[in-house]
Amino acid sequence: MKYLIVISKFNSMITEPMLEACIRGFDEQGIQPHILRVPGAAEIPFAIQKASSQEDFAAAVALGCLVKGETDHYRAICDMLSYGLTRIMLDNNLPIVFEILMVDSYQKAEARIEKGYHAAFVATEMAKLNLSS
Repeated sequence: MKYLIVISKFNSMITEPMLEACIRGFDEQGIQPHILRVPGAAEIPFAIQKASSQEDFAAAVALGCLVKGETDHYRAICDMLSYGLTRIMLDNNLPIVFEILMVDSYQKAEARIEKGYHAAFVATEMAKLNLSS
């Protein structure tokens, strides 16, 4: 089975360690995931949709980090991601592990970097569940 990780380059001081943790989780399972980097979190749904239309992935992991600022841009991106990834998951029968941190400080994001590690195991568990149904 093939697995996909799509990671946002924005806030890379958070997302790159999340990616390293995610790869470590997949490595422990003997899996080499396909990795796509996109400019920002808003581009993640498109990248997953496009990649999954070209290759058959058992599951995908979305890695990103949004830190609330002083404008409503944060809320708009959060809504886009939640809606877009849910739609792709349900329309395409593709499990997507949503590890896009939505926090109000970098300190809170740093405390959640290991979520990337756990995402690898959630992805494989959901892929197995998807195969059994």
